[in-house]
Amino acid sequence: MQLRKAFLWSMIVCLGSAALLGIAVIVLPQYGPEEEILGSVSLFAAFSIVALMCAVVLERQRAVALMWAGLGSATVAMLFWLMLIWFDRAMSWQVEETVIRTAGSFTVGGVLAAQCGLLSLPRFESRRVGSVRRVTIGVSMFLAVYGVILIWWLEDLAWIIEEEMLARAVGVLAIIAACGTVVTPLLWKMQSVRHTGGAGAVPLNIDVAIVCPRCHSDQRLKTGERSCARCGLRITIELEEPRCECGYLLHKLENNRCPECGRAIDERDRWAAGGE
Repeated sequence: MQLRKAFLWSMIVCLGSAALLGIAVIVLPQYGPEEEILGSVSLFAAFSIVALMCAVVLERQRAVALMWAGLGSATVAMLFWLMLIWFDRAMSWQVEETVIRTAGSFTVGGVLAAQCGLLSLPRFESRRVGSVRRVTIGVSMFLAVYGVILIWWLEDLAWIIEEEMLARAVGVLAIIAACGTVVTPLLWKMQSVRHTGGAGAVPLNIDVAIVCPRCHSDQRLKTGERSCARCGLRITIELEEPRCECGYLLHKLENNRCPECGRAIDERDRWAAGGE
């Protein structure tokens, strides 16, 4: 936990510093290399987005090894892009080409790891629904490998690029990956909404035994806005069942984590099987 907190704070400081530096260059362009600094600021912003995606997954203790690999890949990519931004004039074209290819390859790896990590967070009850995620991850991995191959061997594979059927197939796969990335969290949200009134929930319109706080008379009132049958005191009765932040009903929870999103559940918010 301390390591993740330190990482998040360092990311915030780096991003804030880069933003301030970019603002300074825009306002006072005569005091620095404008193109290099603005390019570096944009690079830090992009890296921070990927790092934040990985940090969210790390916080849930999911795909830990993959997320650290993604962070490492994104960091290496950022360093190579910075090298290209600041020292491109001192590089020969062979070195510059190698730096671009290396940076591009590690960028693909970092983005792919972050995407797969985020897609691993939802937990689906139906294997059929979960297959959308599996297909999306599989297609994304294929496109990532295809992209890295093109980065390094574009000239040798120029004849493949010109194949119309292959280009169309890659376009279709890219659309599938994009749609799957958006649809997966939507399907998870639909599942969460379905659980909101799921089986085991207490009926909302029920009688509740209460004692009037003013006249102390015993009575039974339905939930909602009511009045004391004896003194007329207006009473509002609301029932709220223990639920996870994602909306999942924690009825008869068997462990200390939400089966929907994996969040840790405080003991006070759990419904034990025999605690009804």
